[in-house]
Amino acid sequence: MEEIKKQDVKAFAYLDQINKEKWTASHDGGWRCGILTTNMSECINGVLKGARRLPVSALFEITLERTVHYFRVRAIKGQKMLQNNQLWTNFACKMFISWQQKAVEHTVTKYSHAQQSASVVTMLQNKHGMNTHVVKIANRECSCGKWNQFGIPCSHAQKVCGAYNISVASMVKDYYDLMAYNNTYSKHFEPAVGRLLG
Repeated sequence: MEEIKKQDVKAFAYLDQINKEKWTASHDGGWRCGILTTNMSECINGVLKGARRLPVSALFEITLERTVHYFRVRAIKGQKMLQNNQLWTNFACKMFISWQQKAVEHTVTKYSHAQQSASVVTMLQNKHGMNTHVVKIANRECSCGKWNQFGIPCSHAQKVCGAYNISVASMVKDYYDLMAYNNTYSKHFEPAVGRLLG
C-alpha cells in the first residue's frame, strides 16, 4: 500500500476505503491460493472462447455442454489419481515432491518449540541460494510467500516440519485432498431436451 501511496495518493485513498479481503490475496484468509489475479472473468472467457458472438440460446447450450465435458474429464482424472493411491491432486503432488527434493539441501536452525519457528538457509545452486527464510509452522507461513500463495508447504516449511517431527502432509490445504476433488466432480447433469431457450 505504501508503494501505491508513493505513486498516486488518490489511488491509495480509493483502495484504502475498500475491504482488503475483497481485493488482496494477503487478506483473503487463504481462499485464493495460487491465483495472482481476482479477475475470474479470464476463467469464464476461457470456457466461452469462440462462442461470444452467438445468440443467447446457443451460448447457453455451449456453456452447459462444455461444463458437462469438464466435469466428466475431471471425474475420470480423479478416479485415476485414486487408483494411483495419491493423497492430493496432480498439481499438489507435483509441487509437494518438487519442494521435498529441494528441502534436502536446506539447513535449519530452530528458535521456538512452542511456536515451531525456525530459520532455513538454502544452499548455493547455479548461482541461486544462500538465502535465509523464516518459517512459523504454527502460523503456516514462510517468508518466501509460497506456502501462503499455494497452500502447500514450501521446501523451507517441509524442512522445518521434519526438524520438529511434524507431519508435512497434514499442512497441505484440504481442498487439494483427492476426496474433496472427487466430491466436486462427482455431481451429475441431466440432459436437456431440444432447444433450451425457444
